[in-house]
Amino acid sequence: MKHMKTVLILEHTEEVFEKLTCDVCGAESAWDENWSSKDNEKALTTVLLEEEESLPQGGQSTQTQFHICPSCFKNQLTKWFEEQKKNKATITTSVW
Repeated sequence: MKHMKTVLILEHTEEVFEKLTCDVCGAESAWDENWSSKDNEKALTTVLLEEEESLPQGGQSTQTQFHICPSCFKNQLTKWFEEQKKNKATITTSVW
């Protein structure tokens, strides 16, 4: 879950990022959307539905999102998906 807080900035208030917690176990990320605890690593996990309508006069989009830490993603969500239809996740690796 993405937690926001309201702060006063130059005579006005706005929402700014406060912290990110896992919607399954409540773990808190050390960074914003990055779950890694190391400076030179990145671990991004989310389940996202984005619905968009685009018309000539403008458009709109709605995002429904669950923030899930890597541990819950691997140990709970992945296992749940695999149990449903006996399918495996698509895994892609990159080296640079």
